[in-house]
Amino acid sequence: MANLETRRLDRDGLEDRSYGRFGRAWSHIRQRGLLEPIRLVRRHGLGASVGFVLRNLRYILADLLARKWDRQHGVDTAGSIQLGALDVVGPHRGKGNEAVCTSPRTFDFIMRSLPRDLQDHTFIDIGSGKSRTLLLASRYPFASIIGVEFARELVEIARNNIERFRDPSQKCRALGVVEADAAAYEFPEAPLVVYFYNPFSKDVFDIVLKNLVSSLERQPRDCFIVYGSSSHRAIDWARPAIREAGIFTELPVPPMPHFLDAIRTVDYAVFQFRPAA
Repeated sequence: MANLETRRLDRDGLEDRSYGRFGRAWSHIRQRGLLEPIRLVRRHGLGASVGFVLRNLRYILADLLARKWDRQHGVDTAGSIQLGALDVVGPHRGKGNEAVCTSPRTFDFIMRSLPRDLQDHTFIDIGSGKSRTLLLASRYPFASIIGVEFARELVEIARNNIERFRDPSQKCRALGVVEADAAAYEFPEAPLVVYFYNPFSKDVFDIVLKNLVSSLERQPRDCFIVYGSSSHRAIDWARPAIREAGIFTELPVPPMPHFLDAIRTVDYAVFQFRPAA
């Protein structure tokens, strides 16, 4: 199938695979000729070809809505940013996944699975990218909100976004970003909501989870883990890893609906810390 993932740079000079997707597709057809779509259908079959087109249309629509959200709030969080050329902290550059922005409707749906009384909790986004999730979380009454990000360029963009963010529904203004490798991050001794959106590979996740478990065993306190995954089927190994830690209970959650502002439908799980008696 035609590759629409050609290298393009966003306005910050970062490689962004979501930028100009429709234009790249049209350019590909112009180069190969107007019969190229017919050749692709013959090569891959009608079902695969239709699925490919629908996935890309969904991607384009979600990206347009993400950039509209950015314009409304005076920030820059959209895109699918590749990590290869970024200046990162720590040894895990090759273990990180691309930085993508969270759909507002997806995030709000996930938040319905958490208690409403979170005023004393600190929300932590592990692998916070350009800060979209942090800004979405600030519309809820958390005590504080922290992003953990290992790419210097993304940290700078995120901090600028936090300063510029405009939303009359914002309830938490204690936002910050820590430039750090998540595997070396020390969790604060406060009630926590720890959010993962498929930020890295399983071996790094295992280290971060072990650090979180150790923190909770030293200082027992309320803690929720939210893990979301829309690619790499990461939820298939993240869910059992959290269960096997032995101190978390998985909470029942409804399946995620299809939202137009989401590039893909997110599979997610929510866990709550249950200290031993």
